[in-house]
Amino acid sequence: MACALGIAIGMLSGGAAARPLDEVVGSGILRVIAYLDNAPFSWDDNGKPRGIDVDIANAVANELGVKSEVILRMPGEKGDDDLRVNVWKGPLTGGGVGDLMMHVPIDREFAVRNPEAVIGNPYFQERIAVAIDIDRTGPNPTFDVFKRMKIGVQLGTVSDYFLMRFEDGALIDNIVHHVRAEDGAQEFKSKEIAALMGQRARVEALLHDIGVTPRIAEPGMDGIVRNQWVVGMAWKENSRDLGYAVQASLDKLKASGKLAEIFRSYGVTYIQPPIDDGVSNQQN
Repeated sequence: MACALGIAIGMLSGGAAARPLDEVVGSGILRVIAYLDNAPFSWDDNGKPRGIDVDIANAVANELGVKSEVILRMPGEKGDDDLRVNVWKGPLTGGGVGDLMMHVPIDREFAVRNPEAVIGNPYFQERIAVAIDIDRTGPNPTFDVFKRMKIGVQLGTVSDYFLMRFEDGALIDNIVHHVRAEDGAQEFKSKEIAALMGQRARVEALLHDIGVTPRIAEPGMDGIVRNQWVVGMAWKENSRDLGYAVQASLDKLKASGKLAEIFRSYGVTYIQPPIDDGVSNQQN
């Protein structure tokens, strides 16, 4: 299996440019950009890139017959900035772009605003969900349950905003805010809180890391900004053949069960994106 050749925080050597498929294959290396602090999808583990997106990049590179070089970078202020820095132009402070960028939101308006990049190859559906202590909440709780029991949430997230506004603040006295998501996982394990809300993959992975396999619920969330979205990849507009080849590799990984296995190894339930992801793999 292809392995990560190295990690560079914020830089690629030599001002490298994104390349079509034949140049990638000829070089023997697929350069992939992933986010620096985006566990369980990608993070720096003592100088080595780790996470679901890293493993997918390695597996895709293996299917292409090359090795992967995974570069971790901090996100910019907007997703548009990330595409400019990582896919088609490069950082203002120097360093090159990748052949492929991971964990890009699949959104038609976003794609239209960024014609220099192609956005596609959806591989996962993110969801907002609630880990529950079923003995206390019951198997199918609504948010009304948390008018009388504690629910944890990371401060400043979409989930936090939703809980604070639920029925004009009806849950405020029972919301436990966490600056560190890891603290919420520990409080759920110790039963200090009856539930923990957030991005499903993040919640599942945090609890998996401390030996907890929770029941996950997705109650109705009327009024939430967004409770689900699809993530995929981006590559430079002149590298469309690379996008097609990566899609074929992803299809093989899905069919073999390898993609789901990668997610499962981090304690995360694999959720396949809807067939109609809203953005063409090779949009105009």
